[in-house]
Amino acid sequence: MSEALNKAKSEVVRACKIISGNGYVLGTAGNVSSIVEGENLFVITPSSYPYNIMEEKDLVVADLDGNIVEGDKKPSIEFTMHRGIYRERKDVKAIVHSHSPYATAAASVEGINMIPAVDIEAAFGLGGDMDIAGFAPPGSPELAEFARAAIGEKGGVLLSNHGAIGVGKNMDEALLASDNIERNCRLYLSIRAAGKVKTMPEEFMDFSSSVFKEVSGIKQ
Repeated sequence: MSEALNKAKSEVVRACKIISGNGYVLGTAGNVSSIVEGENLFVITPSSYPYNIMEEKDLVVADLDGNIVEGDKKPSIEFTMHRGIYRERKDVKAIVHSHSPYATAAASVEGINMIPAVDIEAAFGLGGDMDIAGFAPPGSPELAEFARAAIGEKGGVLLSNHGAIGVGKNMDEALLASDNIERNCRLYLSIRAAGKVKTMPEEFMDFSSSVFKEVSGIKQ
């Protein structure tokens, strides 16, 4: 087993423990994956397997063409969604899909198709406003396509009535994106309860977006 594969597996297990500890998932919900650096492979969590007992040996390894190359368990139901994002965004090396409460709540408000970046943390940390991908059943090709199309060049995307996806050029960035999404959605819902969201100047949003793309390694 290569050093890069070992590292990817270790990072996925670490992230699973973190999002579980943060209350971003219940039971076996959500999924995490990581690119194997320098190889046409990614590591992903297995389907319906508890985070509290998950070990590196339980993970599934696949290539970016969709072939399973290692693991005796079924890959996450959102296997196609992870693979689609990796193929769309070459800068993305890690994905954290959670069912965090505030992100799920914000993505379930009737008539809302986008959650604005309400402060500078979301502007710089996520690249701007978060689109909400259309609803489709979990694990479906439709959901995978909706997520792939809606993420754009941002640090993540919301899934209607479902949860959130945070991405990054490494696992720490994907975890931070997940935290930023959850925080921004909590602030958004609080502001909506108190009044109207005050938008930030367009020129600042353009600037923060360019900074995010430069830091994240997205080609402009």
